[in-house]
Amino acid sequence: GDFPGAPRDANRPKRAFDPVDRIFTSPTGAMSPPPGVHPGGHPACDAMYGTTTAADATMNERYFSLYAKGKTPPGSSTPAAEARDAGDDAPQRKWNHLPVDSIRAEFPALIDANHDGWAFMENAGGSQVPRRVADAMHHYMCNNYVQLGAGYPHSDRADATVHRAHQLVKTFAGVRPCSAGGAGGEVILGSSSTQLLATLASCFDVLHSVGDEIVVQRAGHEANIGPWVNLSRRSGAKLSWWYPGSNGGAGELAELERIVTKDTKIVALCHVSNLLGEIIDLPRIVELIRSRAARDCQIIVDGVAFAPHRPIEVDKWGVDWYAFSPYKVYGPHVGALFGSAKALELVTGPNHYFIDPKQVPYKFELGGCSHEACAGLVAMGGYLRRLVTGVQPNDPSLDRAPDDLNIAGDLDPTRAECVAACEYMTRLEQTPQTVLAGYLSRMHERGFIRVIGPLTDDPSVRVPTFSFVPTTGGVTVASVVAAAHASKIAIRSGNMYGVRLLEDLNIDPEVGVVRVSLVHYNTEEEVAALITALNEVLLG
Repeated sequence: GDFPGAPRDANRPKRAFDPVDRIFTSPTGAMSPPPGVHPGGHPACDAMYGTTTAADATMNERYFSLYAKGKTPPGSSTPAAEARDAGDDAPQRKWNHLPVDSIRAEFPALIDANHDGWAFMENAGGSQVPRRVADAMHHYMCNNYVQLGAGYPHSDRADATVHRAHQLVKTFAGVRPCSAGGAGGEVILGSSSTQLLATLASCFDVLHSVGDEIVVQRAGHEANIGPWVNLSRRSGAKLSWWYPGSNGGAGELAELERIVTKDTKIVALCHVSNLLGEIIDLPRIVELIRSRAARDCQIIVDGVAFAPHRPIEVDKWGVDWYAFSPYKVYGPHVGALFGSAKALELVTGPNHYFIDPKQVPYKFELGGCSHEACAGLVAMGGYLRRLVTGVQPNDPSLDRAPDDLNIAGDLDPTRAECVAACEYMTRLEQTPQTVLAGYLSRMHERGFIRVIGPLTDDPSVRVPTFSFVPTTGGVTVASVVAAAHASKIAIRSGNMYGVRLLEDLNIDPEVGVVRVSLVHYNTEEEVAALITALNEVLLG
């Protein structure tokens, strides 16, 4: 519902928006924070967090006990993270959210004079990065820029950095180990989600043939479309399209139910369209697919446009593969691909023949991942943690001994902190999203533009990525973008690699759409400036 000309789905629960506190509450009240407290009882922790409490000391004792035994508790990247995240003796966590001014101060692009007051609203193409991310990469390249596994101190520090980066991404994605009753799995790092998904598709060549079926959603980025189209051609498997809905949405469930059969071996989905901004009901879709497709059907999800705005829950959703791009989540230019333990057993990575197939993720990381990007990922985790704790991690502190407290990862965010950070970002986004959605909806209704995607600000339906085309004479997507640029607002036009979707919506991909994409550091004042610029060109 809530697409142009479509009625609202009366069965979909509404979320209440509190304009006073600018937070979202459930129908029964505000969201309660998850459990967990800071670590403590160690000089490094005391110096950063202050006086150690009794609860801190208890968790710290547990941390050192487990760490001394070389154990990593279920559901966490480190014993310290497990201790902070949960535990029988962990009190209810109270978050210390970072104010918006402090958040913006983390990003050089938002404060430095050389950027001359520009507002960045093309975040779906790549977010800005906190200074700590750039500093960590610089520090790594100046101090630890050596090969892995060599056994000398610099190499040991490099090993620790790459390991921490993978663990951070697993924590962020919600990977739960098999030992804790989860699906397990690993995270593979690469140059981009596009590269990772293309590599993954090539691994399926020997598994599919005539008689198999592949279902592909057309509303997404070509990254999770083209590889499966090509696999169909190579293998002879039947290709079935899940087209956009008649209401202009990402796709109708009844149509998906019709095209998924007992012969369906792959379903490629887009969690959020990078043009529509619509969030699909992934849990419901996964359930539908599991009930109708082949038992070993692989569900492969492009989560690139979802990840900057909401918590990723790969274990909870039950997907086999999930790709996203940390460079759109305030990190370095790198892609990440989760594969469940069961899914990884089906395929063999393409790295050198003498590398054991069980060496995952290395078997899939041709030539290895970017080590300096791994340092940036670790720092990205520090930023996420700072959002909800106010703690200023001492990054880049990647030059200590491998058994040091920080290298062990105790300062990396826990799962609870990652979820809380994403929920806080959702709250920060909502007022700008509400203002922009309301304006674009009015202009759509008055016939000045055509919005593609949901005409709503409901955070259960969409993220703050909006696309539209002007419909009045003499106004083009190029002139709209030019007007925004003249007001120092960075947006863009184009097809955003959603060529098939635009073709289905009868929009010329060579011309494309105007896209405005917000994240948590964008402000209501920036949106007001954008609206002023749009009015000048659309209303004349």
